[in-house]
Amino acid sequence: MMMQTAGSNTILQTLSNDDMRGRVMSFYTVAFRGMAPFGSLWAGTFADNFGAPLTVLISGIVCLGAGILFFKNLKIIRIAAKPIYQQKGLIPEAAKGVQVASNLSLPPEN
Repeated sequence: MMMQTAGSNTILQTLSNDDMRGRVMSFYTVAFRGMAPFGSLWAGTFADNFGAPLTVLISGIVCLGAGILFFKNLKIIRIAAKPIYQQKGLIPEAAKGVQVASNLSLPPEN
């Protein structure tokens, strides 16, 4: 959970423009921290009416479905994020070219 929290936070702050970062993080906080009580309320009510095992099963199926949906859209997310990372210099566009150029400038070995 700590890795997911840190990873999500890092990605959001990296992809956000400087002037919008506070707003993005406030939405993230509301979505991540503010929705947990509603989920707990739903789970508690559902468990009270239908039992804890069924509640855990349905919650697991929902999480699995969300994970599959995220995985299917991951390529689109990467394509959308790559130009922003390149613009900010986090993913050098010509990293291989720079490496080749630096190797060419070295004096020949004897």
